Amino acid sequence: MVEKADSSDEDERLDRISELPDFVLHQILSLLQTREAIKTGVLSKRWECLWSSISVLNFYDLKENEEEFMNFVDRTLILHEGSKIRKFRVDFAEYEDWFISHVDSWIRFAVRKKVEDLDLDLSPTLYSDRFQLPQHLYTNATLTKLSLHYCDIKPIGPISWRLRSLSLANVHFSDNVIHDILSGSHLLEFLHLQECRGLMHLNITSPSLKKLIVQYDDHNPFDRDPVLEISAPNLQSLDILGFWYRRCRLMNLQCLVHATIDFEVVMDDEVVMDDEDEVVMDDEDSDDDYEVCLNILRELLEKLHHVKDLTIGTWCIQILSTGELKILPSPSSKRKCLILDTYITKWDLPGIASLLRSSPDLETLVVNITSPGSIQFDNDFLALYDFDEENYWKSSEPSFQCLLHNLKTIKIFDFVAGHGQMDLVQFLLKHAMVLEKMMIYSKRLANLKWRKRFMPEELLEFTQKMLRFPRASSHAVILFS
Repeated sequence: MVEKADSSDEDERLDRISELPDFVLHQILSLLQTREAIKTGVLSKRWECLWSSISVLNFYDLKENEEEFMNFVDRTLILHEGSKIRKFRVDFAEYEDWFISHVDSWIRFAVRKKVEDLDLDLSPTLYSDRFQLPQHLYTNATLTKLSLHYCDIKPIGPISWRLRSLSLANVHFSDNVIHDILSGSHLLEFLHLQECRGLMHLNITSPSLKKLIVQYDDHNPFDRDPVLEISAPNLQSLDILGFWYRRCRLMNLQCLVHATIDFEVVMDDEVVMDDEDEVVMDDEDSDDDYEVCLNILRELLEKLHHVKDLTIGTWCIQILSTGELKILPSPSSKRKCLILDTYITKWDLPGIASLLRSSPDLETLVVNITSPGSIQFDNDFLALYDFDEENYWKSSEPSFQCLLHNLKTIKIFDFVAGHGQMDLVQFLLKHAMVLEKMMIYSKRLANLKWRKRFMPEELLEFTQKMLRFPRASSHAVILFS
């Protein structure tokens, strides 16, 4: 007979979390929005004032009454009793000019508490000016991480920061300002520039800066400079992301080890760059648009030929397909690791072949299966260059040097056993002469609508099918997860 547990014992078990030390509870509360952390004060007397000494304050405007939100932040800061703030974040959905005194007082509070990580996201309303970073912040000695969204950076004097990480989004500034930032941030290791206008030359000479991300997301092509030049002789990692309406010209990247190119250039009846670096409109000859995009991509790949690890996205792979179908050679490279972010649709196949052919030293191939997507090639292009998807790899018998001599490891993540994926697996197993391991991971993000969740019997069927594929390497093993 099962006896009913004593209610006092049950209460004790349920409240065992309150017995944890303060620093552990502070860690838990720091993971919450500050408004939610304050609400935990009603749980018991033990929790009543815990929130007032947490070192992470995270305020998010839920598009409520703006004055109510500002008053809430003001009251919270008055009641905060901690001696130090590790992270202070404010996300304002609709910042207006008259909020400036409140925001400035919040920043001064964080500075007094020796804040290390400051994150300001102050998206202005249509008729409001952007928030201007206060001058006293340009000589802060405690900040190690700074993230600014929709803020103006206009220093009057020199900048003196001890930042390790700087992220700027939707910030407008000149080459001089970014030069002053880099010159005054001798410890900076990570720089993320997202939708930052006004830049033409990004000259990074700092020996400490190791990773740079440059990203454009705005589909509005106007008011843009035609070229962004990046020179960074000590940089080790570079990501070029988003939607670009300008060329990215790379120079002096001799120390670069890792590169990611996952961007799009809008084609057809929208805006592209011609070979003279001019922004032009073209709605007649889309084949010329593909060629322009291919030239932009080839130029980048030539400058990145020495990187050991290259990650490339679907759009770039499919643009490389246009060159492969026209039998245009791809720039050769010294890369050891190639990472493909793609679903492996029909129009990815020639691009993948192009990348394999131009990577004779390749040792590791990684495929991250992403959401399906494809360039909408026009009818004229399809009429000239369409091909048989079912038999593409069977007709790709010319040797790939990496398959003959160097490719040892293949990893495929989020595998869903689509035709393109199965055909590629079969081709690689058949031709990779020195392959040691092929690792296939399924369902990592199975909650996404487009991603199929395998039933156990289906997974067994695909596993058995792949195990029957012929292998060029007698040492190759296939591992499933």
